[in-house]
Amino acid sequence: MKTTASVILIDDDEGIRRIFTRILSDGCSVAAFASAEEFFAKAELKDCDIVFADVNLPGIDGIELLRRVKSAAPHCDAIIITGDPTLDNAIAALKAGAYDFLTKPFPADQLLAVTGRCLEKRRLSAELAAVKAMQEELSAAYSQLKSSERMKEAFLSVIGHELRTPLAKILTGVALIEPDKPPPQALLSAIEAGAESLHAAIEDLIMYADSQKEPGKKDCTETEINGVVKQICAELASKAEQAGVSLSARYSPGRAVITGARDNIIRAIRHLILNAIVFSLPGGKAEVEIARTGHLTSVTVSDAGIGIPKGLLSSLGNPFYQVADYLTRKTGGLGLGLAIVKHVAEAHKGSLTITSVQGQGTVFILTFPNTDPCLQAEKE
Repeated sequence: MKTTASVILIDDDEGIRRIFTRILSDGCSVAAFASAEEFFAKAELKDCDIVFADVNLPGIDGIELLRRVKSAAPHCDAIIITGDPTLDNAIAALKAGAYDFLTKPFPADQLLAVTGRCLEKRRLSAELAAVKAMQEELSAAYSQLKSSERMKEAFLSVIGHELRTPLAKILTGVALIEPDKPPPQALLSAIEAGAESLHAAIEDLIMYADSQKEPGKKDCTETEINGVVKQICAELASKAEQAGVSLSARYSPGRAVITGARDNIIRAIRHLILNAIVFSLPGGKAEVEIARTGHLTSVTVSDAGIGIPKGLLSSLGNPFYQVADYLTRKTGGLGLGLAIVKHVAEAHKGSLTITSVQGQGTVFILTFPNTDPCLQAEKE
């Protein structure tokens, strides 16, 4: 940490340079130059605190020198020395960024006073900057804390509903089973549905944690996306039919291969397709399109649903976020689906983009690079 102030003087009067150096040398590191040219050729401004410059220097005058100093080293303060303290000189110096004036001839106490005021101002400015930086850090930390609190509240709220509800079905169903009497099929179905919901919620939590990890070498395999989408569409065909939604896919010519964590990639694509079915209106369409360019493979999933308000788009992908309140939305879940998709994309150096028009539907574009993220991780 610097404890000695660094001061530079530019004055063509050798006597002034000698007196100046003698007066300030006890408390400051002083460098003196006879001209602006010598100053620009030899001076080090990196740690400089104050530049004193005679206004009437030969060649480049003190005002022009001051402009150049403030441009090259704005952290330096500048004090003009003048034997002709006119209003014009004062205005020009202030416009160029001068902190103060020193009028020739100056006694030692005046030089010390001007220097002391400037250094004290610098000290207070540095303290103020440090306080401001600390306030900004505290503000950022507080904002992060509030965000964490909101996420915790959302987590507890959603978990409370999505875990307790199926658990209640299971416990109630078990309590209604009578000894030595076969349970009704409706009761078994309710227990089974509750267990499946509970299992799905736990799987989402595990998947969410896993989706944030970049795929390691042992996790990376080639996944052919055309085949994956065909399989998912076949699995979800009955669900689309029940919802009255037309499900279709357009495949890329040739193979569309992504290297990465296969299970995570499949889960992300499946969620987007399921999402399109669930949120499409009866009679609407859910469409999937796979495209492959020179360096990217994209999976575009669109629906003909109610769309999402523009102001809510930026929140999609946040964990435990639901566009509609969890008690009134049409589907269950923890609100982790899009967060998982987003994390899977980012873990593979890809991206998820969302566009939506209310009353027309939503388009999700999941993009992956064709490069191997595992090789990229090894290089890094």
